[in-house]
Amino acid sequence: MNHNLRRRPEQRLQCASCRAAFTDGATHRLSKFKCPGVPLAHGLLSRREHVLFPTWSKDRTCEGWGCEEPDPTHWHGPDRFCDELGCRFCLHDCDCDVCEGRIHAPGLHRLLDSREG
Repeated sequence: MNHNLRRRPEQRLQCASCRAAFTDGATHRLSKFKCPGVPLAHGLLSRREHVLFPTWSKDRTCEGWGCEEPDPTHWHGPDRFCDELGCRFCLHDCDCDVCEGRIHAPGLHRLLDSREG
């Protein structure tokens, strides 16, 4: 699936479906990543976040969950930022300018979770 690009107020091109962002058409044409048609978390892999539970506190620590675990490095879920192993929203091989670190777009690092309300 091809990216459905729109120009954002920040002057970057961004896919309306998967949220991949490019500085211009030239970098978009160099991209090998095909749009999956669903919103993804973009950014450097270490900064992508999909699901944060509990969402009201943004806290993955035991204190945020009311857990009695004494180890301060313990957290809940298989990853600090996502509860799903092999998450297709966080763990994808995107080569857009945000994922490659050429554009700073913190709003694309995180997807809001709709399963907890």
